[in-house]
Amino acid sequence: MKKLYSYFWLVGFLVTTICTGEQNLFQSGYIDVKDGKLYYETNGQGDETIVLIHDGLVHSVVWDDQFTVFAEKFRVVRYDRRSYGRSPKPEKTYSNIQDLYQVFTSLKIDQAILIGMSAGGGLVIDFTLEHPEKVSALIVVGAVVSGFSYSDHLLTRGGRLTPADYADPQKLLQYIVKEDPYEIAPQNKDVRENLWNLMQGFPQNIDQAKNRLAEQPKRPAIGILNEIRIPTFIVLGEFDIPDVFVHAGAIESGISGSQKVIIQNAGHLVPLEQPQRFNEEVLKFLMGAEFFKILNAQGVAKAVDMFTQKRDKDDSWIPFDEKQMNLLAYQYLQAGKTKEAIELFKLNVSAYPESANTYDSLGEAYMINGDKEQAIQKYIKSLELNPNNKNAIEKLQQLQ
Repeated sequence: MKKLYSYFWLVGFLVTTICTGEQNLFQSGYIDVKDGKLYYETNGQGDETIVLIHDGLVHSVVWDDQFTVFAEKFRVVRYDRRSYGRSPKPEKTYSNIQDLYQVFTSLKIDQAILIGMSAGGGLVIDFTLEHPEKVSALIVVGAVVSGFSYSDHLLTRGGRLTPADYADPQKLLQYIVKEDPYEIAPQNKDVRENLWNLMQGFPQNIDQAKNRLAEQPKRPAIGILNEIRIPTFIVLGEFDIPDVFVHAGAIESGISGSQKVIIQNAGHLVPLEQPQRFNEEVLKFLMGAEFFKILNAQGVAKAVDMFTQKRDKDDSWIPFDEKQMNLLAYQYLQAGKTKEAIELFKLNVSAYPESANTYDSLGEAYMINGDKEQAIQKYIKSLELNPNNKNAIEKLQQLQ
């Protein structure tokens, strides 16, 4: 019965109408998959594609606040998984991973940024492990990891649900939308009303029969997350259920270099509850992914050029976290790439000019490079920003 409970929470071409504009191209229809079909929509004409994959409760309309915004810069695809929204109920066994692969094939997507929420987050992780060549970046929202366990607290929603509640779909939906403290943050009452309206007319969304027919991934993700070597962003709502935070910790520790953000005033359905903040964080991450892609593929000089050009147009553009860049620059320094490290430390100073630590680190790099005067200048600046910086005091005593 526990497994059945968890499925609900954790899993969940016809001629099309096309509208064109300067930036957007909307298309909708059905994609043929094995023993079924999936309803899909696309929007935008960007060079890169984003595929949005919904959670285990709401179909693709959960992305309404992202679908148009992201289409300003990307080609965006969203679809209803089997027995959600306008996609028919499965009658035979099926694979969510294979369905997603067919979305790529039918819509001629060579590679994409995957954004998955909850069960959709688990799916994009499993898909990336099976088809790594298809994914350029990964964004998971309140995601769960295949092969990782769930607590009784999650399965009963903190003792609030019983087997009888799961057996009554209307009662279950009423509880989830109107009462559950984790799905939607308690203060977001207007979002609860919106969610209730979105669910009307789609009773199949909570039909658990489809989950019994879903095939499990070939390899559980929990033990092989370290195989994922692409930019990965983990998003959590502060009021989400504790199990989701545990799973997020597993993802963060398993995927090297992954980043995490906790969105305030949100529960499980972050994109629905805090769309503006969510969109800002995702776009900021994707800008950073572009920067690091150039850095890794073309080197420090090209990345510096990109940074300079972007900053000339928008001086608020920062594609990296201060600590993240500091750590990376030190890796270059430890590898004997001192000049490249100096350039990266300089980028950090430019992005975070009020940080004593950025100047301290740049001073150390100059000192290692034998540039005594520059090192002194940077350590002095670091002390101006933080008079209690003992490291800068000690280094200045050595240099002067």
